[in-house]
Amino acid sequence: MSVLKRVLPFLVVVSAIAPAAAGPEVYEAMGLDKGQVLSGTQLIGKVLPGEEKQVVCLATYLTGKKDKSQAVNVALAVLREQGEKLEQIYSSDYGANYGGLVGDGNLQLVDLDRDGVNEIVVSFDSYADPLIEQQLGEVILWEDAGFRVGWAGPMQYDATKAARTVPVERRDRYRREIDLPNTLRTRGVTLFFKKTMIAVAGERLAEPQVVEETFPLRPRPNFR
Repeated sequence: MSVLKRVLPFLVVVSAIAPAAAGPEVYEAMGLDKGQVLSGTQLIGKVLPGEEKQVVCLATYLTGKKDKSQAVNVALAVLREQGEKLEQIYSSDYGANYGGLVGDGNLQLVDLDRDGVNEIVVSFDSYADPLIEQQLGEVILWEDAGFRVGWAGPMQYDATKAARTVPVERRDRYRREIDLPNTLRTRGVTLFFKKTMIAVAGERLAEPQVVEETFPLRPRPNFR
């Protein structure tokens, strides 16, 4: 039986109570012991061109380090079947990338440009500033040269309690959601967000306000 077929029944969000419920082969290929894993998401889908599907895993795990800023980490891996094993072809260490104090990762695969290849959407909590509640996110794309981060930024942000460390104009509270219909309309060239503003400059709005945001995601295709 192939590795992907063995992993397939375990494509679930794993609770902190029973991380062993996920495919152990995936964690092993990431260099993790299943006993380290607090939570994990494993998805199977095409994130590379071609007919084959890959495994994408985001794991929140205990590192065993005594420094509290590095005691928990969040890591992403893209793996493909190589014989009877899984080969890791892309990885990202969010603790290392963002200076530690990360946790509670979430993962989605979404085809943002209708080309049959999914983009990888990652989000995770950041505790870098104890007075700022924020969930950071990345949209990861496949291009000819390999995977790259097409967009990175806060998905949720609340600096209304950080009166001493954050300037007044940045004491906002908001959340972002990808506007899939508008993003698809541009074939993934432009990433659209619906940004719900809850507080601005430390003042809570009477009603949340939804604004549209756009970010360049990839070059416009040449249809000549």
